[in-house]
Amino acid sequence: MSIPGSAAERAALVSDAWYPPPDAYWVTPDAQDNRPFRYGDLFNAPSSSASGQVLTTADGAHWHAVMVLSPSCEVISKVKDDSLVEVARVVPLAAQDPKPGAAIVAGWQEKDGRTMVAYAHTVFLAGVPHSASHSEGMFANLKETVRVTMADLRSAGRIAALDHDARVAVIRREIYYRYRWLVPMEDVHANEADRISHDPYFTEPRPTWGELTRD
Repeated sequence: MSIPGSAAERAALVSDAWYPPPDAYWVTPDAQDNRPFRYGDLFNAPSSSASGQVLTTADGAHWHAVMVLSPSCEVISKVKDDSLVEVARVVPLAAQDPKPGAAIVAGWQEKDGRTMVAYAHTVFLAGVPHSASHSEGMFANLKETVRVTMADLRSAGRIAALDHDARVAVIRREIYYRYRWLVPMEDVHANEADRISHDPYFTEPRPTWGELTRD
């Protein structure tokens, strides 16, 4: 794993692109039909969590959406209706003022002469072109997570399936939020490629960079 040494190297890594272009986030509706539920996918929010928490905002509005945080292997294997899946609340970017909104989109900001990760608890999500209700930019709030039943998640419905390359960006962001490890995107990508290419049970379709390795 590459570790930044100097302050300049760290600043360069912080300001490196955190996210793919907006048109590289979500697979097409036709492709989505052939994809299992995975980490990073966008769903309509169920009415309540498994513990009974009503998923509404302070003013009583239903949550805009949720992003799956449970590992993909768990989501795919959880066929029982009462199996629990961790999700993060998704908020419309329009709910933020322009300056913090721009920092959330970039993933970093300049503050007091320093280049810093911006709002580390957020994951920018591009709008979904094929969704009338979620076509504008959003962000997942990693501080606000709940567990929902698989039955409720299925019933709420998937809005969009995250592309494999965009999933690498979400993984990198969550690594930084949880551990404050500033890992280069190429290192996260290489580790994900190694994991997928050596997993004969990976549920298809595979990314082009994760074809099964025949040892």
